[in-house]
Amino acid sequence: MPDAAEALKIEVVPWGPAPQAVHEAGAAALEHPAVRAELAETDHMVLSIVPVAPAVGGDESAPESGLVRTTIYDYTNERTLLVDAPLDGSKPVAVRSTTMQPLPGVAELKTAVEALVRDPELGVELRAGRLEPYRPMPPFVLAEQPDGRVERMIAVGLRSPGSGQVNEIVAVKPTSGAVKRFAAGAPAASLAADALCGLANAGQPTAARGTPGQVKVTVSRAGHVLWSFIAVRPAASSGTNGSGIELRAVAYRGKRVLRRAHVPILNVRYDHDACGPYRDWQYEEGMLHADGADVAPGFRLCPAPAQTILSSGSDTGNFLGVAIYAHGDEVVLVSELEAGWYRYLSEWRLHADGTIRPRFGFGAVQNSCVCNIHHHHVYWRLDFDVAGAAHNDVLEFNDPPLQGGSHWSTFRHEIRRSRNPAHKRAWQVANRATKESYTLIPGPNDGVADAFGVGDLWALRRRGGQVDDGQGFTTDPALARAHLDQFVDGESIHDADVVLWYAAHFTHDLHDDAVGHVVGPELVPGHW
Repeated sequence: MPDAAEALKIEVVPWGPAPQAVHEAGAAALEHPAVRAELAETDHMVLSIVPVAPAVGGDESAPESGLVRTTIYDYTNERTLLVDAPLDGSKPVAVRSTTMQPLPGVAELKTAVEALVRDPELGVELRAGRLEPYRPMPPFVLAEQPDGRVERMIAVGLRSPGSGQVNEIVAVKPTSGAVKRFAAGAPAASLAADALCGLANAGQPTAARGTPGQVKVTVSRAGHVLWSFIAVRPAASSGTNGSGIELRAVAYRGKRVLRRAHVPILNVRYDHDACGPYRDWQYEEGMLHADGADVAPGFRLCPAPAQTILSSGSDTGNFLGVAIYAHGDEVVLVSELEAGWYRYLSEWRLHADGTIRPRFGFGAVQNSCVCNIHHHHVYWRLDFDVAGAAHNDVLEFNDPPLQGGSHWSTFRHEIRRSRNPAHKRAWQVANRATKESYTLIPGPNDGVADAFGVGDLWALRRRGGQVDDGQGFTTDPALARAHLDQFVDGESIHDADVVLWYAAHFTHDLHDDAVGHVVGPELVPGHW
């Protein structure tokens, strides 16, 4: 057994495709004849180039699927092109056209701001420094045209520096520079009032979607390996909207615990729908403060804890990506995320005793919407492989028991459950053949789902195509909520390969808590 008094040793090595290889594959795809024919004589922009994650049924320890997806928006025809190209050129390029509205890329927002600087009216104020741009919610504005197409415009906030004396959100057509202003000073589902809440916005750069970065992490003590896993930075994470720091092929003491663990769904709803609701995204990295050595693109190994906006109270930082450090007997991976004016913390804490603590935090920089009480809902997807993918059961603990004398009962089929603190409810995934288990214990501040939050836990059989519910950004209340019930279709989860979705719910009142709050459960090993 390793000496518990000895410090943890963290080894981090690059994993997956090199950034240059991803860029070259995306650039080559743009020159493919089929792509050139689709984009001929159009105004268009590349929004992202992203390595495609391994399929849900594939090998999570594999660096990637071998494909790179380039997302292009065609403003002339108001459509999105998705181009899948092989990293090694071994397969044909696949091109698909869709009306799906991708989230704005860094280049798209930059182009919109540059168009505003040239605007005859607003440009004068921007050039003189009397107005400064900021990222608002919603990030884009859509308007149906007479021919049925939906016109895409990028939302840009404009405010007097350091105050809300002048505050307005406009919409910009990046290619033409056309500007749309709103009678209410902001588009529907948003606010741009004099009152501002949240911390000062530093306006620092963010990491664009698809920025490559993944590593293999090995944690040992006294020569004994405790943890091994693949970590993917948020900018390269999987899912419709990204999924924060993503862990794959997680093993403790040489035995598999999780195939994949991440946060593919995140949303927020306001009391009386004062703003939003919003289905947020989890890929746009913001600056955090982390000193240390860069060990791979987007990963920094630190001798001391990194500081996010939630711990420092400041929106400034010196690093984009994932900070990794040892904190006592825990290894911590942390990143800061941005979605408009929201600031989120994505964190995993892995203890030497095998406990895993997923964490997610909520904060905001200055804006008018968050002056109103709002409710955040975060959904972890935990694809368990406890001592292997087969022979896993899902059990529920209740004290007092729901019926009979046993505190534990086994689910036979897929199910959605509520937290029920009165029964000290917890859930467990156990390998029925080898007896190893992991118990999910809800955090004390994780809340209970309301109608918009839908549920607290879903126990599902693992199936392809269920990495998330497929919903992109929206302000529609019916669409913004998590649509996980669609996966509860009566399949057996007895002696099977299972996935748990776990949700935490946080009511945010910035008048009481100006910085933010952190939620999350504990995953505790048994018979390991």
